Amino acid sequence: MTNQLSPEARPLLQWAVTPNDGTPRLDAFLSARLPSIARREIIEWIANGWVCINNRVSRKGVRVGAEDLVTVSAAHQLRPNPDLAITVSFTDDALIVLDKPAGIPSIALRHDEITTVANFLLARFPETATVSPRSLEAGIVHRLDTATSGLLLVARTPYAYGALCEQFAAHLVDKHYLALVEGHLRAKGQRVSVLVPAGQHRRQMKETTSEPGQEARTFYTPVEQLPRHTLVRVMIPTGVRHQIRIHLAALGHSIVGDVLYGSSEKAARLCLHAESLTFTHPLTRKRMYFTSPLPEDFRVAQQQLASPWRKG
Repeated sequence: MTNQLSPEARPLLQWAVTPNDGTPRLDAFLSARLPSIARREIIEWIANGWVCINNRVSRKGVRVGAEDLVTVSAAHQLRPNPDLAITVSFTDDALIVLDKPAGIPSIALRHDEITTVANFLLARFPETATVSPRSLEAGIVHRLDTATSGLLLVARTPYAYGALCEQFAAHLVDKHYLALVEGHLRAKGQRVSVLVPAGQHRRQMKETTSEPGQEARTFYTPVEQLPRHTLVRVMIPTGVRHQIRIHLAALGHSIVGDVLYGSSEKAARLCLHAESLTFTHPLTRKRMYFTSPLPEDFRVAQQQLASPWRKG
C-alpha cells in the first residue's frame, strides 16, 4: 500500500490574484489562504511542481500579481482511512487510547499521507479533525516513533487535548516501555542528558554538552537476561524524540533492530514497545491505567534471541 495519495486523487484549488493582494511571493500568498498548512509543506508543493501560475509550473520565489491565476493540485486536508490495523483499547466522550502496531506513523507530516494513525482517527472519530491546533495530529497528544508499537493517547475535545497536554508538560503521565537490547544490562539505573537534532535532515538526535536542547531522563531496569541480550523495562518522565533509543545506545546496549543508533542485530522490527500508560482523566480526575501486551512480532524476535542454538 502506498502511503501517499495518487496525483489524480489530489483536489484542485484556484485563486485569482486581485490588486488588493499586492505582489507577494508565491509561498506567502498560499500561506495567507491556507493558514492550517505549514509553510514547509507549501514550499514542498511548489518544489514538486504542484503549483502553477497561469497554468505554468512556478517556483517558490516568484511573485504573483493582479489577474494571475494560482492553481494548486495538492492535498490540503488529511484523508480518512478506516482500513489500518490499529486497536481501539478504550474510548469515552473525552479521549481515546489506541494500541499502535510497529510500522505505522503516529501523525502525518503532509496532507497527502494516507497510512498514519491520524488518518485512522479521522475515519473512526471525525471530531478529532478539529481537536488540536495542527490538523495533521487529529487529536494525538503524544507520539510514538513509526517503528515503535504500543499505547497512544488521543483527545476527542479541545478541552481534553489541552488538559492532557498540560499533564505531559508537567511530567504527570507515566510511560513504561519494554526494550530488547544487545548485551547484558545487569543493573537498574538512569541516564540524564541534553538532546539536540542531528544527522541528515536533522531526523536523528544526539547527546550534547555544548548546545542548547531538551533535557531527557530515562530510567531502566533489567527484566530478563537472554544468552546475549536483555529485556529491559524503561520509564520516561520526559518525552524527547528518540530518547530511549539514544540513552540505551549510549550505555552500550542498542535496541535490537535499531540500525539508526548502532544496532548490529537483524530483526523484523525495532524491539521497542510502549507497554503501559498512566494519566489523570481530564473530566473525572480519576487516575487511568492501560497496558498493552507484547505484539507477536516482538515476541518472535525475543524467542529467536533466547534460543541457545542461535548462530551468530
